[in-house]
Amino acid sequence: MYKYSILMYNFNNYEILRDPIEIDPECEYIYVTDNPNLKSDKWKIIIDKDLEGLSVFDKCYNVRFNLFKYATTSVCIYLDGSIQIYKSLRKIYDDFIKSNCDIGLNIHPTRNNLIDEYREWIRIRNYDQIQAQKCMLMFKIAEYDLQFKGLYQGTMRICKNTELNKNIDTFTLNTLKILGKENEIERLDQTIYSFIINKFFNEIKIFGFSQQVFQSEYMRWCQHGSSYIHPYNKDNNKDGYILNKLSKLYHLV
Repeated sequence: MYKYSILMYNFNNYEILRDPIEIDPECEYIYVTDNPNLKSDKWKIIIDKDLEGLSVFDKCYNVRFNLFKYATTSVCIYLDGSIQIYKSLRKIYDDFIKSNCDIGLNIHPTRNNLIDEYREWIRIRNYDQIQAQKCMLMFKIAEYDLQFKGLYQGTMRICKNTELNKNIDTFTLNTLKILGKENEIERLDQTIYSFIINKFFNEIKIFGFSQQVFQSEYMRWCQHGSSYIHPYNKDNNKDGYILNKLSKLYHLV
């Protein structure tokens, strides 16, 4: 009987398949993909026929915000496909459970509000300014304070299978679809996810962790499609803002 799940996805061969080095026998390892040729004796490979015909981003977010369509346990750790797991993540699971929090979120290491994130995406990722303006309009209509501090990354997330988390994910997925273009969902999901939590679910208990967690001896963040490991910046190993309050973040030791 599994205690928790770890889930990754990989569509359109954007990533290489990274098998975990050390396996926890009480963990369910799930890998969702559209490539029927992928084989692994460590991951449970899932080809979801419901995703056929969707854009790559639509596939990604229909999995990311519907984890318990695939996970059979009460807790699921989502990891970006660029993460290489070296050690069992049981310690993270145990520490999360002990925290009695609703959800575990990676707090952005360098920015803490939505407007700065859009500016950076426009600057370095060629993000569409018209899309940014569309999102800003939504925030304005919702009377959301753009200086509110709370920006949660999508690289790693720990979810309990609760109605609260399902409601947040459904709300996020539907909003991304509304904000998207005719044939593709809105691509910048972590700002919308952060907005929804900060504005509408601010009583949630967040297990906030630093970027050090996925750049530790337990796992490493790799360059997309390669085995190159991103160097860890110790300046990112600091406290961060959760729901507009400077908070002590969890670090793996």
